[in-house]
Amino acid sequence: MKIEIVQRNYAAKEKLTDLIDKKVQKFEKYLGDSASAKVVLSKSGSQERYKMEISAKSRNTFVRSEVESDNMYANLDLCLAKLERQLVRIAGKNKDSNKVAIDPASLIFFDEVPEVEPAKIVKHKEFELDRLSDEQAVEQIELLDNDFYIYKDMETGNVNVLYRRTDGDYGLIKTK
Repeated sequence: MKIEIVQRNYAAKEKLTDLIDKKVQKFEKYLGDSASAKVVLSKSGSQERYKMEISAKSRNTFVRSEVESDNMYANLDLCLAKLERQLVRIAGKNKDSNKVAIDPASLIFFDEVPEVEPAKIVKHKEFELDRLSDEQAVEQIELLDNDFYIYKDMETGNVNVLYRRTDGDYGLIKTK
């Protein structure tokens, strides 16, 4: 498994990078030899908050985990536990296709393969889409205090999704 470690505003010690390499390498048994993983280590602001993002992919599978805390070593275990949980869910959904085979003895963070409940839609909403400019959509999202707002672009008539980012700014998804 190919592992790339990227450091942003954070200088990892060799002990940490070796540990990341050793622990992430264990996921090769789930993803295969041709899998690759990218680990991003960063420090946010002047606070002692450390963020770790791990993305792993193979030919048929992509999993991603992100954790932030005051300890990068704790982040590693939390990220890997999330990745393993995702792989177990993928295996549960794809029992017939055998994308990812999970042997209970090979689990790193669980004693047994957890039961996977299929996701279900529990609420339906229907509403008219307004034709707005991007600026008007920003006003609407702020007035409604939502995390996202769906609208039709005033000029093109295409459906757009405006969403609030964690940094307080907005992102815009435009459709064709």
